[in-house]
Amino acid sequence: MNATQPVIAAVRASYMDLLLSVPLVATGIVVTGSIFYLLVVRPRMSDRSARGWIGYLFPTENYTSSSARVDVWVWFINGLLFIPILEAAIAIGGLIAGVGFDGALVKLFGPVGYRLEAAWLVAGMQFTGFYFGFGLGQYIGHLSFHKVPVLWAIHRAHHSAESANLFAFLRTHPIEVFVCGIFRALMSAGGIGLAIYVTNGKLLPETAALIVWYNILYVLAGFRSLDHTHIPLSYGKVLDILVGSPVLHQVHHSAELRHRDVNMAGAGYIYDWLFGTLYLPEKGESWRWGLREEELGAHNPHQRVRDFFFEPWYAMRAELRNRGKADLNVDARA
Repeated sequence: MNATQPVIAAVRASYMDLLLSVPLVATGIVVTGSIFYLLVVRPRMSDRSARGWIGYLFPTENYTSSSARVDVWVWFINGLLFIPILEAAIAIGGLIAGVGFDGALVKLFGPVGYRLEAAWLVAGMQFTGFYFGFGLGQYIGHLSFHKVPVLWAIHRAHHSAESANLFAFLRTHPIEVFVCGIFRALMSAGGIGLAIYVTNGKLLPETAALIVWYNILYVLAGFRSLDHTHIPLSYGKVLDILVGSPVLHQVHHSAELRHRDVNMAGAGYIYDWLFGTLYLPEKGESWRWGLREEELGAHNPHQRVRDFFFEPWYAMRAELRNRGKADLNVDARA
């Protein structure tokens, strides 16, 4: 019975996330987006009515396009079916990896010779381990999906979104949810395992609470609620890099060639800064959302829901076949 509890908890949490995701993201758009609107946008607008305010936060065209309709259906299908199952598997893998990593460090180096008594300090260090581990997992996984052709065949379904809206954040193919989830779970487990070892203790309930509240604030403060919208919120160069900002992820979705393969992280862009994939857009810079020029509008490969779920399989299979042929040609020349 104990072995099934993490699975049940993960599935239950996933359905709660589905239930709360749209209200939470919408609240983040209204709260943080309204502050941005009042301070930056409204002074320059001729229509300063309540209708103009709501129209800015939720543009009609961004929710009625064919791309937006796909976003809504993918959000529903992913949240109802795929994500709960995948999150359960990832939760078990992450739990095993975290415990195993901590145990491996103890076996290799022995226990540390001190114990920290202050719960706030231990929880803070454990959360820091999670934060940097999660960020590294997100960066490596995301970069892999951009640089490895077989994985890009899957990931481009996310980038084919051409309308920025509150549903687009879950426009992710189930294969990508699973693979990127493994990267994040393993690196998070590694970060937490290292922090548990350094603090010579166990994972504290306060650490779990910090992670939960971090995720909630991450949405409400705009980092998550606005990153797939049109609202170009920036917190300044330093905070944009340290904690992340919506505009840095929005430019990641640009169809323009100059923005290709930038800003891979998400919760802070420290690793992009370290590894040379950071792009800070200029004030007032604009771009179109979507894939390359040849795959925009009527040529978008994912104009229907079934295209979104099945076309990546065909593209991945074609990529694997091309790779196999290339290997055969190399062997023949050798």
